[in-house]
Amino acid sequence: MYKCKIITMLMFILLVLSACKMQPTTAIANATPGPVTREQVLPTKPALTATQVAITETPILPTATETSASPTPTDTPAPQGLNPSGPYVMFAAHSGIWITNPDGSFATRLLDYDMTSNLDLHPMVSPNGDRLAMVVNNEGGLDLVMVEIPSGESETIVHLLDASEGIYDPISPNSFALYAIRDYGSIAWQPPDGRFLAFTGAIEGPTSDLYLYDTVTKKITQLTSGPAQAVLPVWSPDGQYILHFGVSWRPPFGGAIGGANYLDGVWAVRASDGEIITLPVNKGSNPHFLGWEDDTHYITYDSGECSSENLHTVDIISGEVSQLMEASFYHYIARSPVNGAILFSSDVGCPDSLGAGVFILPSGQADPIKLHDIKAWTVEWMPESGIFDAYPEGLFSVDGQMYYASPVYDKSFKPAISKQGYQAWEVIENFQGRVMSRVPGKDWRTIMGGKIDELIWDPVEGKTLLIALSNGSIYAATYPDFAPHQMSSVEDSVFQVLWTP
Repeated sequence: MYKCKIITMLMFILLVLSACKMQPTTAIANATPGPVTREQVLPTKPALTATQVAITETPILPTATETSASPTPTDTPAPQGLNPSGPYVMFAAHSGIWITNPDGSFATRLLDYDMTSNLDLHPMVSPNGDRLAMVVNNEGGLDLVMVEIPSGESETIVHLLDASEGIYDPISPNSFALYAIRDYGSIAWQPPDGRFLAFTGAIEGPTSDLYLYDTVTKKITQLTSGPAQAVLPVWSPDGQYILHFGVSWRPPFGGAIGGANYLDGVWAVRASDGEIITLPVNKGSNPHFLGWEDDTHYITYDSGECSSENLHTVDIISGEVSQLMEASFYHYIARSPVNGAILFSSDVGCPDSLGAGVFILPSGQADPIKLHDIKAWTVEWMPESGIFDAYPEGLFSVDGQMYYASPVYDKSFKPAISKQGYQAWEVIENFQGRVMSRVPGKDWRTIMGGKIDELIWDPVEGKTLLIALSNGSIYAATYPDFAPHQMSSVEDSVFQVLWTP
């Protein structure tokens, strides 16, 4: 009897152990995670493959409401080629200029050139999106290069500046011409079809002058000459006139040589016959161009002692000046090409100030409308998002009717708004970066963590967010789950991303 009891107990123990082994070990791993709070432990991530990027998981902080945990990025196969007709997403990286499909796939390098400049690439892309014109710095000096999109076939149009011994002297005439061509906007495509390209160069030396290139006949015409350095060419909306500024570097110089310290003049050139029209010069040492009111009137302003002031238009044919607004503003101002509205920041203590806040001046009106009670440190127009960014206060629509607050005040950067009204921001807290998104009517959610360079929504439907990491990896996160997938790589850090037609 005693032996039977022992045998019975042993069989019972064996049955218990067998039942324990039969329970599934992947139940937790396969379960859909719920909202993560600070008290919860994030799941252990699987080992990364050779093509994945290590993403640092960051704690969920109470400054924004999360709806899901940060998903682990995964790889997804990319298409076998670029869409032959566009549109594309263009990346300016230290490894060159790249384009991808709208979903971030098939990254293709157009130009193998270390992009160290902070110049805006938008004016360099032709109106049809089929060409890219760039000033390239090489051992011989500066060249104007034309690149076909999407093939990447390139052609050197003209040599702009020779690299002579004087270029190593920071205050030599050759160096000043280098600064003017390389560090200021120097390229402008003629609207609407981009047949002509206006550019600056020191082809005939010793200063930067304005030139015109005919993309059909391949002819180059010099339009100006003189002691001032020609910078910032821009076409009138009807493609008839080229506005540009003349600057110079004058002693005394202290320390490193920065931007020009003197504004010499403003001119418009009629493209049809080369007639040069001298225009009034705005006050201050910097050229100010805010945009075009119409085909013959551009918007500019003066630099004051503690703010900017005298927002006005200039008639490029007659030179007549007309004031747009009496109030001064806190240096930062931007204009929407969509409806002509102007957004600016204001501060107390300056002459004619409207007080602290963010204001909008609708097109055709003289009285600004206050949108926000706190001044912004910067004001920018965001072409791909079609909205104003007034850091750190938030985003404002072109009519002033919509306001987007950031997920974490003063710690949110690189905002992007999609065609669907979806938001995306980079948030940096405790030296950790993460991407947060929000769709209308929903809470904020974290998409992924890491060192983020740029954010942009796809140009087709606006449902896929492209995320450029500092190592060049391009991830895509698509509505509704926004699970990030690595689509391609541009091999190095990215400093600008934009759409091309």
